[in-house]
Amino acid sequence: MTTTTHPLVEFDEQISLPPLPPINARFFVPRFVEKPQDPIMDTLRLNASNPSSDSRFRLDKIPKELSLIPGQKIGPKSPLSEEYVWQNALKLDTRGRSSEIHSWDSLRSNAPISASFGGFLSEQDGIMFAAAHYQALPRLQDAHSVVQYLTIPNLLKNMKLTVLGFSSLLYEWDPVEERFIDIGLSRGNMRKRLVIEGKDEVISSDFISRFIQIGESLRRLETLVEQLRSRSNIGPTMHAFAHALSTCLVQIRGSLASGPPSEDQLYASHSTLNSIFMYYNQHEGVLSALSRLCKRQGEGLSPKDYEAIPSSPQALLSLIHDHLHFHIESQSPHHINATLAFILTRTSTEYLKDVSRSVGFGSSERLLGDSSFSREYPTFFPKELLDALPVAQRSLKLLRVAQPDHPILKGSTRLSNIQWFWTSEDILAAVNGSEETTTEILAPIKTADQSSTIAYLPALAEFHIFDFEPGSLNGRSCFDTVYTSGPTLALDNFIKSFPSSFPPITPTLAHLTSLVLKPLLLHATALSTTLLSLFLALPPPLDIHSHLRLIRSYMLLMSPSFRRRLSAALFSDSGNFDADAESSRAFSLGSLRHGTQRADLRRKTWAVGLAPALLDRATWPPMDTDLSFFLRTVILDSYEVNANDEARRDRVEEIENRLGFAVRHISTGHTNAWANPLHVEALDFLYMEYKPPQPLDVVITPDILSKYQRIFSFLLRILRVQHALHAVLRMSTSASPYVFGTLASSRKMLLHFRFIAQSFVANLVEYVYDTAIAGNLDPFLARLEEVDSGTTHARYSDVFSLAEAHSGVMDDILTACLLRSGQRIAGGALRDSLELVLDFTVLVGDLYRGRIEEYQAASVLENLYIQFRNNMSNLFEVLSGTVEKNASLRTSLEVPHSTGVQDTHKAVGGVEALSHLLIRLDFGEFWFHANNRHR
Repeated sequence: MTTTTHPLVEFDEQISLPPLPPINARFFVPRFVEKPQDPIMDTLRLNASNPSSDSRFRLDKIPKELSLIPGQKIGPKSPLSEEYVWQNALKLDTRGRSSEIHSWDSLRSNAPISASFGGFLSEQDGIMFAAAHYQALPRLQDAHSVVQYLTIPNLLKNMKLTVLGFSSLLYEWDPVEERFIDIGLSRGNMRKRLVIEGKDEVISSDFISRFIQIGESLRRLETLVEQLRSRSNIGPTMHAFAHALSTCLVQIRGSLASGPPSEDQLYASHSTLNSIFMYYNQHEGVLSALSRLCKRQGEGLSPKDYEAIPSSPQALLSLIHDHLHFHIESQSPHHINATLAFILTRTSTEYLKDVSRSVGFGSSERLLGDSSFSREYPTFFPKELLDALPVAQRSLKLLRVAQPDHPILKGSTRLSNIQWFWTSEDILAAVNGSEETTTEILAPIKTADQSSTIAYLPALAEFHIFDFEPGSLNGRSCFDTVYTSGPTLALDNFIKSFPSSFPPITPTLAHLTSLVLKPLLLHATALSTTLLSLFLALPPPLDIHSHLRLIRSYMLLMSPSFRRRLSAALFSDSGNFDADAESSRAFSLGSLRHGTQRADLRRKTWAVGLAPALLDRATWPPMDTDLSFFLRTVILDSYEVNANDEARRDRVEEIENRLGFAVRHISTGHTNAWANPLHVEALDFLYMEYKPPQPLDVVITPDILSKYQRIFSFLLRILRVQHALHAVLRMSTSASPYVFGTLASSRKMLLHFRFIAQSFVANLVEYVYDTAIAGNLDPFLARLEEVDSGTTHARYSDVFSLAEAHSGVMDDILTACLLRSGQRIAGGALRDSLELVLDFTVLVGDLYRGRIEEYQAASVLENLYIQFRNNMSNLFEVLSGTVEKNASLRTSLEVPHSTGVQDTHKAVGGVEALSHLLIRLDFGEFWFHANNRHR
């Protein structure tokens, strides 16, 4: 029988492979045995099984108490086992011993039996318990430090010096790094790890760190006070902060010096040691809060890492207030909140006096001081006070000039300085309006009931003390506590009186701050209101109403007499330029000196609508002093004066001194829009100047006057176009020559163009005068006249709000006239429409004078008409889009201002007035349908 071998088996027998290694778990958890645990013996077995750790223990390092166990050799080569210990205990020689129980109190031969506390480690003396800790608990090896055991007396003596900021036998103060360092390291030795008897290393480090932290914070803050006082020109606020901080540090140092440990507590038990530890807890909290306030808080913080304390009074007070607010909201301990409140009270005293002085608040002797002020204020000032103070400061300056003897400037003895108050009694007194608040100032020295009968000058009033009998005053010795500990006594009284919580009427610090600063706010408001009443009640010629109406009549051309005379001087609606020029030859400017240049000018294109007197020169604009003088007579002639009316004659003199025409400066090489008389801006070089009297320049500011001048230039543009259309009307209705007499279609287009242009300009003029100007300015003037009813003071809080309202009215007028910078599209469309109408009048003038043929003018007329139609459609579309965006503007379309239904005391507004413009320009929806037809 033959056997066959499988090929795989053959292959396996020829090659022998080693077995694969088993896959075992990478961790192992031994199973707990079912018997009571013995951690002491387990630790001993751990030390015996780890020979590398045996080198940590040396016989000379073993505590004496553990080495005294008879028959035991605890060391690196004498491992202990549970069986060995108990077997050896049976073999011990117990002769001469009173007890065979091996407890800790029997280890010392000099320890009496009666001193035993029991057989447990936790009941033994501290040094024994520490020795057991040292042997039983394994420690990490540290080659750069050694362990030093401290007894409680030695610890407390050294920590008492450290907590006061002095060097001791354990720690030395480093003035460079401003911290305590191990005295061993300071002398080049190894660092010592201090262990208190009866405590482990962690508890000991935590206990000692509190004293070091207190001492370091105290020394750092005292160094800061010295640095602040050594600076020059730190200001009263910073000086007060340094003094308040120094007072707190003196009080804390005194409390630390008088605190434990006493001589009896040097040998205290562990329970007494804990009470000492808790005593310094409150001091650590206060110093930690002060260090955080002064940017000196942080573990391992070096002086080069200190943040600078704000130097400005506003930032410093804001910093203190923010820290106080944080601790109050965090419900910090009472003494921390009280200390920070004391620092805020003392630091802010001088600054609050300066702010009060800037608005004339406080005692009378401070009202005459320097009124310079800063625009920056602390962050805790309420918003209404921040808004009122700058206004009141400017009002005080104006009131001192306008009426120096006003009662509000004289001050009063009842006006006390602004100061912080914290007690419930003071808060309730402030709420009820009483000015008698208690303070933490020392009680005054009692004086005798009798008074001096000798009269003294006010400067020598204190000398009456020498008129009393010797010993009649109940004085105090300079060595009394009230004088020697005055600052700290004030701080102690402040802390005692500081409430644990604020009353419900001021539940938060923000409410209390508003109440403290309320008298200042009321005075600032009263000062501003007083100045406003004075401005509104000024007699002529300083009457603000008459000045505003004067500006309205002349700069806004609301006086019909002045508008008529000005139009006659600047514009002309004559249809015959040559005849009009000859008739006005005697009145033309420079006609005697430049007569030869007149013919040259007439050969040029006729600037329709302008007065021939302005065109007698070869250049434009006519820069001449004769023009200003000529227009000056227009102002005076427009004001009709009765020869017997002396008041009106005085008024004419006032107008002559305040109003006048001026010419803008034209820069060389710069092309201005008014350089061409054919442009609609041809008269922009001319503006009206107004000089308000000195008290009224607060309400009529240069910025407001510039807005008046922009409207004045706009009015001259539309008046020029209006007069040019009147000239076209004369020329188109003239029989000889007959404009477009041979071209009927062009004649029809001319009449149609003239009609829609005349309608556009006429409606625009009425809108500007009736709605844009009168609809906004007249209600403003009407409100100013309500002085007697008292409603004006409700509308305007001060003179400067009145000026802002005046400026706002002018902004509304500019908006209604599409003259604001944000209205470039609509304003540009309106300007282009006026320019096209003026080009149309110039074309008709040239055709009427025969300077152009009818067939040449026909195509130009058609192009102008198409451009005007497209431009008006664009203007209508922009105005319609503006109205559609605001639903309130759409409802206002139903009641236009011209109907008289609207309230006369309610202004039309700026954007709101555009709805009225839209109605006037397209009342029959002509442009709406024209726009749809041409799309």
